[in-house]
Amino acid sequence: MVNVPCIKWEKLIEHAEKNNNREKALEFKEKLVECIVYTAQELIARGRSRDLERAEEILKYGEDVGNRLGIKELSFHINLLRKKIEEKRERRRPKEEEAVSK
Repeated sequence: MVNVPCIKWEKLIEHAEKNNNREKALEFKEKLVECIVYTAQELIARGRSRDLERAEEILKYGEDVGNRLGIKELSFHINLLRKKIEEKRERRRPKEEEAVSK
């Protein structure tokens, strides 16, 4: 399991659902989405290779947990963030190729 800072929300969702507290479960699902999206955005903004890899791990976790818990809106955000990661890497490639040729 990837060390994801958002896992606490997943545990709270499971606990709320176990206790049939739909209102709290929905609230915690919203917090989980926010946590995954904002954490990944922060890492993508840094733009370093290891940060982009970490963001991808968080997005993979988000995809898995979103499917498991039926959070459909999360897949929308994940797709957008994956595009941003790819854009960052595309912009970096010419610089990397230039550095190798020198």
